[in-house]
Amino acid sequence: MIIREGKREDLKFLPEILMTAYKGLEEYGEESIDKARRYIEDLYDEDPQCFFVAENEGEIVGFIFCNRFWYSKFEHSHVGAIHEIVVLPTHRHEGIGKALIEKAMEYLKPRKIELWVGEHNKNAIKFYEDLGFKEKESAGKWVRMVKD
Repeated sequence: MIIREGKREDLKFLPEILMTAYKGLEEYGEESIDKARRYIEDLYDEDPQCFFVAENEGEIVGFIFCNRFWYSKFEHSHVGAIHEIVVLPTHRHEGIGKALIEKAMEYLKPRKIELWVGEHNKNAIKFYEDLGFKEKESAGKWVRMVKD
């Protein structure tokens, strides 16, 4: 497994991965493959240099989109933001998510990092807590987590 910088041509593979990864958590994902495609394009356009993919034997099995220039209304300053991290269910518990987060954090240093996670996505919340993120507040069905 390798983590590498993402390229525009990788985007065509990501909507299907996103839709697969959110099975069982559809309330936090996209409603259709077309919406997933637009969402991924928007994330890429925000900060193309802060997009990474995990490959296993040439196949993309996970990805992360982050933003080095995000303005947090909660922090009243710019922070690093993780907007989306996805690992295919068949490749979870292999250290891929952790490797993707660590790669993103290299690019987001030395800023505080924030992310939002679905309140019922207990596995993801535990995953982020294990990486040093702390729950800060809730907004609707989302929980904001921060790492200093």
